[in-house]
Order: sequence, then C-alpha cells, then structure tokens
Amino acid sequence: MGKLISPAFTTWPWVKWSEERELDIALRDGDKVWTWSEVSTQTNRYANGLLQQGVKRDDVIVGIAKNCIELIWLQLASVRIGARFAAINPKTPSKQLHQLVTSIAANHIWFGEGQETISGTWHHLQLINAEYGAVAATWQPTRLATLTFTSGSTGNPKAVAHSASNHLHSAAGLLSWLHFDVSDSWLVSLPLFHVSGLAIVWRWLLSGGMLVMPTEQGLLNDLAGVTHASLVPTQLQRVLDSGETSQLALKRVLLGGSVIPTELTIAAQKQGIECWLGYGMTEMGSTVTAKRADGEPGVGNVLPYRELRIEEGEVWVKGESLTLGYYRSSGIIDVANEDGWFETKDLGSVINAELHIHGRADNMFISGGENIHPEKIEQVLLTHHEIDNVIVVDVPDEEYGQRPVAVLVSNTGKIPAKLVEFTQDKLAKFEQPIRYEIMPEHLLISGIKISRKLVKEWVDSLPITA
Repeated sequence: MGKLISPAFTTWPWVKWSEERELDIALRDGDKVWTWSEVSTQTNRYANGLLQQGVKRDDVIVGIAKNCIELIWLQLASVRIGARFAAINPKTPSKQLHQLVTSIAANHIWFGEGQETISGTWHHLQLINAEYGAVAATWQPTRLATLTFTSGSTGNPKAVAHSASNHLHSAAGLLSWLHFDVSDSWLVSLPLFHVSGLAIVWRWLLSGGMLVMPTEQGLLNDLAGVTHASLVPTQLQRVLDSGETSQLALKRVLLGGSVIPTELTIAAQKQGIECWLGYGMTEMGSTVTAKRADGEPGVGNVLPYRELRIEEGEVWVKGESLTLGYYRSSGIIDVANEDGWFETKDLGSVINAELHIHGRADNMFISGGENIHPEKIEQVLLTHHEIDNVIVVDVPDEEYGQRPVAVLVSNTGKIPAKLVEFTQDKLAKFEQPIRYEIMPEHLLISGIKISRKLVKEWVDSLPITA
C-alpha cells in the first residue's frame, strides 16, 4: 500500500493550503474557479455573514438543496465559526423534513434555489458575502462539526455526529492507499447529504487538491478534466459505452454498490482507469475497508485508523473515524459498546485478511426452516443486464411462514423475461422470489439507498393475488 498520510492540521485545512499554495486552483464550479487563497477569504466572508445573522457557536445549521457550490460554502463557514452543519435530501417529503429538522433542534435553515421552504422555530438563513474580518473561533478538530442522516434503509434515519478529526482520519486512511494529491481533482458526483458525498469534501481538504462541482450538462461533461470520481457501476458503464474515455483525464474511480461486475472493472482498467471498491457506513465517516477491484468477492482490507473484528458472525468496527454518537435534541447517544466497538449488524467473515460481507442480521428471515439473506438474492439479480437495482423483502406465507418478493428498478421499465430461468442455477429453490414487482417512483427519491423499510410497507399494502 502507499505511504501513511497524517490527518493532523494545526489550523483549518483551507487556511493551511492558502498559506502553502495560495495561487493554486482549489475549487471549480462550471467556468468559475477559486484559488486556495480565495477559498480561505470567501469562507471567512460567509462565516462573518452567518455571525451577522445571529448564528452562534454550537448552533445547528441545516442546508436543504441539491449539490451546489453554496452547500460547500455553507459547510465551510459553519465549521469556521464552530456551528454544526447538516445537509438534508431536498426531495424529502415536507412532513418528514419537518421531523428531521425538529429531531436535531435546528436553529437555522438555508434553502437552495427553488426549494420549497418549511416553517418552524428556526431562522431562515442567507449566504451573505460580508466584509472580510477576524473570526474569533479557533481550530478545534475534535469539536462536533457535521451531522449526517443515515439512509433509513432499515428504519428511521439517525443523525450521525462527526468532528473534523473524524472526517480527516477517514480521508487519510483511504488516501494512504488510493492516491489523490495536490495535482488531482475529485468530482462531487454523490449527494452532499450522504456520507459518501461529504467524504469527498474532506478528502479534498486533507489533500489540497481540487474539488469540482457537477453541472447540468451530464456526467460525461462533468468528468472532463477530473482525475477522480465516486461512481456506481451503471454510471461507469455508461462512461465506457460512450466511447469517449480517451478524452478524459480520469485515473481512479471509487465504486459503490453491492455488485461490481468483473468485466466492467477489466474494461475500465484497459482504458487506464483504476477501479476501487470497499465497505463503509455513515457511522464510520464512509469507507472502512478498500481494495483495487480484482474480480474476487471480498470488499478489501481494513484501512489505516480503523479496526475491525468478527464477533459471532457480526462485523464490529471502531477507530478514529467512528462517530461521536447519534445526535438528538436532548444530546448525543453513544453508539459504541463498553469496549468501544460499534456493532454494525452486518454479517461477515475475514478470509486471508480480507472482509467478506454476507448480509445484515436484521434483514434475514426464515422460510420453511431455511435462513434467507435478501442480499444474496439481490446480488444474483443485479448481475442481470436489465436490472439496475433491487430490494428483496419477505411476505407472509401459510405454508412456509415467509417467502421472498423482489422489487426491481429495471432499465427497460419492465420486469425482465425469464427471471425464473435466470435464477434457477444461481439460487436454491427456497431463495427464488415468488414474484417480481417494479419499484414505484415515490420510493426512488430517498437518496443513494432505497429504504428497505418503505419497500416492505409498500409490498405489504399490495392486494394479495392468487
């Protein structure tokens, strides 16, 4: 692996880089660019703008918008004055949005352009480009800096609290293996309200490279000129299918998703694109294990600044990137057990020092006396070329107790033909879904992960057919 990178800073990262590399380009949004000196100055101006609006240290600031440069400025300015920043999915229904904001006792909300506002006890913020001036807060990397909601894929979303130190350790561990330095640029290709998007920002701050914001021109256009991106397999496939990879500077891709086709990563490698994959979670500030894609089923080795163990088949993790806890209006709830380990509920094993994930303990159900892990069925179905995503849930059955049903996101909009034949030699008879459904649109708005809980509720609401 590469040289171990230190996450230690004696001042805000953008201040350090403004002193060492003041004229180097740090940030790009379309045709507009900022040097590190300008990023530092602009952050100070927006920080003073927040102070002028009554924002205080430890206040909770929420940003509700799709990915945009304003969310970057709001996060940096919030951290600069010692406030706590949380981005929330702009597609969240208003009732749930109100619940999320209330659950963290938000003091201020900034709404992106065209975003529907919600009323409450909070103050509606503006991004004010105030006069440059001293900001009293000092760099304290262990202070709570961000709140990131979990996807709520198996329950209600939780607000996960991290410090700058947590994020920098997360970034340093990954970048010790996946090379990204001052000459590189990373596209913000994932939502900033999700930990995987937020992690891109902190890798940028750690490395001193360039952060590139997405445009309305599409992924292929956005990838022009960037060296790094975080993508899902279908996005990478579209890039390769475009036939324009020779025009790209893309060197490394961090792939997310439960199934990454070997043929895809081989094809990318032939085009000079390194493919990386791993295993992670919101509570650990993103990635926990990682490796270069090699066609083998594991999800990599444990990254620096993390620890991992298997306890009775369950993955336990801890380390410098582990959350401060779940944030509530009443305080922070510790997530670690008495020995400092976070019990993930993910089922796994370590083979030759590499982690293998088998599913989640809380997703498993029993059918006719057999244990069924939905993730195993999902992984098989995701190898079908017409299926982009799938969630498998259980339904009651008089004879077997529970049986699997698969809800698909199909790239044709239809249930693929001959799925029974497709799964016949890949799944045991009891694992084969008894029926297939197309995922309804309203379940596709929750972000990167589809909520398994909501899919289950939707399937249970369907009329029972013979």
